[in-house]
Amino acid sequence: HKYHNLSKQYPQAFLCLHHPIGHLRLRQLVLLSCHNAFEGKHSSVGERSMLGVFQQVAMQISGYEIGQLASFDLMFEGIQTALKAQTQKAVLAAERQLGNDFALKVLKALFLVKYVKEFKPSLRNLCVLMFDGFSQELPQLRKHVEEALNYLEQQTYIKRNGELYEYLTDEEKDIEKEIKNTEVESTEVAAELEKIVFDHVIKQRKIRYDNNGPDYPYSRKLDDRLHGREYELAIHVVTPFHENAENETTLRMQSMGRDELLVLMPPDDRLMRDILLYKQTEKYIRQNITATQQEAVTRILTNKGDQNRDRYSSLQLRLQTLLGRAKLYVGGSEIEIGGEDPQSRIVRGFHQLIIQAYPNLRMLRGITYSENDIAGCLRQIQEALFGTDLASLAESEQEVLAFIQSNNRSGVRTTLKLLLEKFERKPNGWSYAAVLCTLAKLCACGKVEVRSESNTLEDDELERALRNTHGHGNVILVPQADFTASQVRHLKEFYEEFFDATPVATEAKALSKETGEALQKSMHELAPYAAQVSLYPFLNALNPVLEKLKAVGGKPYTWYLTDFLKEVDLLLDLKEQVIDPIRKFMSGSQKTIFDSARKMVQAQEPNFAYIQGAESALLSEALLDTECYKGNRMQQVKTLVDSLQEKVEAQIEAEISSAKATSHALKDRLCGMAEFSSLSVEQQSEITQPFKDFIQSVERKQLIAVIRDMQRRFEEKEYQQLLSRLTALSQPKPQRVTPAQTSETAKQQTSVYPPIAEPKVEYIPGRSIKVVFEKAWLADESDVDSYLASMREALLSEIRSGKRIQI
Repeated sequence: HKYHNLSKQYPQAFLCLHHPIGHLRLRQLVLLSCHNAFEGKHSSVGERSMLGVFQQVAMQISGYEIGQLASFDLMFEGIQTALKAQTQKAVLAAERQLGNDFALKVLKALFLVKYVKEFKPSLRNLCVLMFDGFSQELPQLRKHVEEALNYLEQQTYIKRNGELYEYLTDEEKDIEKEIKNTEVESTEVAAELEKIVFDHVIKQRKIRYDNNGPDYPYSRKLDDRLHGREYELAIHVVTPFHENAENETTLRMQSMGRDELLVLMPPDDRLMRDILLYKQTEKYIRQNITATQQEAVTRILTNKGDQNRDRYSSLQLRLQTLLGRAKLYVGGSEIEIGGEDPQSRIVRGFHQLIIQAYPNLRMLRGITYSENDIAGCLRQIQEALFGTDLASLAESEQEVLAFIQSNNRSGVRTTLKLLLEKFERKPNGWSYAAVLCTLAKLCACGKVEVRSESNTLEDDELERALRNTHGHGNVILVPQADFTASQVRHLKEFYEEFFDATPVATEAKALSKETGEALQKSMHELAPYAAQVSLYPFLNALNPVLEKLKAVGGKPYTWYLTDFLKEVDLLLDLKEQVIDPIRKFMSGSQKTIFDSARKMVQAQEPNFAYIQGAESALLSEALLDTECYKGNRMQQVKTLVDSLQEKVEAQIEAEISSAKATSHALKDRLCGMAEFSSLSVEQQSEITQPFKDFIQSVERKQLIAVIRDMQRRFEEKEYQQLLSRLTALSQPKPQRVTPAQTSETAKQQTSVYPPIAEPKVEYIPGRSIKVVFEKAWLADESDVDSYLASMREALLSEIRSGKRIQI
């Protein structure tokens, strides 16, 4: 109703006041009141105060034409009389000092919205507040507002925080002036800018080439100033702070002689002011915020800190945007890389720098190496797959070999450390692992020797030396010595003839190593044969062979291509005369024949004394022959064994038959005696059973001496015992008497005569009787008569003594 009445009084002004930001006008009055901006009688606000302000504004624009609007700054005129002098002091000072009416209007508008947190005083929103007519051109308005804001900021009436602007009270104005007067070293600003650019935007300390390629570190340069460690490659970011930031031609010319990626940011004055203000604010807050500071100042500083953090976030986004639009140069030429992601664009630009700075990188053919590949490269046998001439080597391997050979010809010692320094730098740019793996391949194919303390490193020792970074300065690389085709051919011919096989390797070093290993292997194969010398005495012939193989095994590879050729004839003779015959003997039927003969000799040697012929002596001699493994001597041994076996078996059979015949004769003689006939059947069986036992025992014996000894013992002892037993059994037994008679008779005998022992018959063999005769043989009939007379006397002498003679 009150608006309606007002519109009747000021119809044209009411149309101008009917603005979309009318609620903002009411809100700013309430907040100004909350901040004690009004005099006492105007401290409360409401509809009456707002109507009063609108009335004042309406009166001011009463002369406006249709289509004009009341800009927001006119509200200040409506409340100026109610404001405290201290509150509007800055505006009043500006009215006297600025000399810029439009800037003054912008300042008044910012004053009115200072405490309206919901309103964001950005350039666009301020243009809306300053819009004063439907016919006004918006670009022109934006330009005027922006110029006014910059002017007010320079005069410290307002401050800018990112995209937002804020009116400064006197206290805030004083602090803002102190902040702007705070001295900050240019190095601090550059360091902060470098931190945002490289740590927040680029992020990576090393940039990987391709998906699986090596990582390349780079120098971090900002405006011609190096930050951190220097490397071969660099990323040089030129910011608007650079003295030649706007002179693109000069910067391009300077980058032509450098291995760097030049990142030329577009000019941006605001960036320069913001980064400087950020560092000034940070330093000022750090120096002035204390527990003893006034509450109002502390509140302002705290607010400044919050705003500074927002400013830093805005700086990061702004730098990211600027770097996304930056121009990239390598070697003075611009690189066209699409997209706006700064990290992706800079990484791809750095890849172009790598390609230009390291032209020899292509020699690796895109192969990615790691330290774990060193062992595989050392153990691969390239010569078996591709050959070993220079043409078969990869380009990277030829490059490394050429460097080592060049140093060797110039008398320069090539260490592993020197090699790494050479190929990790321009024009190669190879990774640490790629250099070591390439060297390992050259070692594997025998093009390069690795030495440490005058010792040539091989296999596991070589791998450890390549991996040990601390010892690279003491590891010497030497190109393999050149050998003539004749030397290689002679060694290969020896290998084929001595080992009856074709060598795998064809290159000099690999062939030499293979030969040395094969000689050692032969020695280890023959050693078990030599250990059986106790069973095969002829194996003593291997001792000089083993000594020779030991002497020529395990030598440096160069020795096999030079001095070893002097030993070839001797080794081939040993192979022909000793090694091959013994191997053939020990792995064939000859060993079986020898084992059979040895066992036969061990088992039947006691019988050889009873065998006629020279077979036994020849067989023993053949088994002890030091060259019995040669020729067809084992066939002769087999013949001797067969012949001797037949004779032994026949002689054993004859001895058994003789013993059995003797036993039968003795048994028949004993059974023909009258005493045997007087025995019972059981007693007769008892007497004849030893004869059966003797025959069975003799049939199981295989030694002639044992058979004869058994026969002698049976005749001289057992047969005598049987005769004594026969005599005892054939004598009549005494009559049986009663116990009483026996006792009485015993008493009479004891009391009158001592007991009379029953006489025992003693049997002696007839051959044991010694005949006394003065001659050693019988020559005629008189000698026979004399000998028989002496024998008769000896026999009768034994019989007279009560003995019986076994015949």
